[in-house]
Amino acid sequence: MTYFELFGLPIGFKVDTVKLRQAFMDIQRMSHPDKFAQASPDEQEIALEKSAIANKGFAILNHPEKVLPYVLETLGLLEPEEKYALQPAFLMEMMDLNEAWMDADTEDEKQKVIHQVKQIQNDIYEPLKATLETADIKDIPPEKLLQIKEYYYKKKYLDRILADFRY
Repeated sequence: MTYFELFGLPIGFKVDTVKLRQAFMDIQRMSHPDKFAQASPDEQEIALEKSAIANKGFAILNHPEKVLPYVLETLGLLEPEEKYALQPAFLMEMMDLNEAWMDADTEDEKQKVIHQVKQIQNDIYEPLKATLETADIKDIPPEKLLQIKEYYYKKKYLDRILADFRY
């Protein structure tokens, strides 16, 4: 069972957080371990497990940065610790940006490089914006999902570069 199924939500890149919170609270009311203090050890263990699963699912689906990889994993498009090969042109562009950052002597020059990275982030997001903001992926064609996977890895790379640039 996926976390989307657990909370009665459609699989999508944008989660209805109001419905998520309500479903989470309903599950916690029914299975919180405190309600099973007088129950058998087996019942207590089951309640603890259900509560832990709900907590983990809520933490993932309530965090937009975690939803994208979770959806891709759920669809079998992303493997944990996958070594994804980004396009050489993109990697060359990233190498140029890293070099520009290292050569930047002034704060203005550094801000210019950061702006370039943010512009690239926007450029890769914009063509997929409508798809990434959908709450139900059932009508998304497979080739678009593969584009989203590519976007995910590029975004991850760009986020890492920006984190490295924050000195």
